[in-house]
Amino acid sequence: MAEDEGKKLQASLDKLADWEKNMNDVEKEVEIHRMKETQPMYEKRRSILKTIPKFWYIVLAENDDFADYISPEDLKFLEYIDDIYVHYPIVDGEADNFRDFDITISFGKSKLIPQQEITKKFRTIVKEDGEESITSEPVDIQWPKELSKINPITIKEKYQGKDKKEMSAKDKMNYRLGMKSFFSWFRWTGKKPGKEFRNGDEVANLLVDLFLNGVKFYILGLNESEGDDEELDSSEGEELDISDDDDDDNEEPAAKRAKTE
Repeated sequence: MAEDEGKKLQASLDKLADWEKNMNDVEKEVEIHRMKETQPMYEKRRSILKTIPKFWYIVLAENDDFADYISPEDLKFLEYIDDIYVHYPIVDGEADNFRDFDITISFGKSKLIPQQEITKKFRTIVKEDGEESITSEPVDIQWPKELSKINPITIKEKYQGKDKKEMSAKDKMNYRLGMKSFFSWFRWTGKKPGKEFRNGDEVANLLVDLFLNGVKFYILGLNESEGDDEELDSSEGEELDISDDDDDDNEEPAAKRAKTE
């Protein structure tokens, strides 16, 4: 009796496993259909966004999550990003995995950073246990001249053919600073943990989210910016407190504003 019940249970579990596989196939087809239908719409939106001054800068600069991944020195250069675009190769039938994607970032004409367009490709890797991760290949980007002294590639070229131990303390410090810059993210591969830009996959996924929901984040960014302006206006005319108060040293720093969902 118990043996029969065990066989029935196993048969049911096998059917359930087949159902899950079929469901995954359906969800995959639905996702591919969504990508193919929405890609042309995002292409139309792309041309519209290029007519809105600093659209992507507002989206990026006012997003707390993005700020966590970059260096403060990067911000003023991101102001010249005039296009961020995500393309799914599956739309053209050119993907090994339907989740593969490309991110294109364009910098407009500026005296601070060279005008350029960079496309970084991301490929989805499925491990034996079913876990997915993304990898990429390094792509070249022209750094702002102002940040050239912390450009990791430039620093490494100085010591080409030399022992790494010969690197000066200042260059080591600049190298570490440069590896935290958004411009180092373009060299991220996901294949050299601890030796390249950290959390490059998270930045890629965040950029995809910001791209897909760009209008929502732009509106949120405008509201944040207006709120900051109101705080500045309300502080006008207030007398600066320069009294020597020991309690001030124990005050907690202002809480970080809530992250956007």
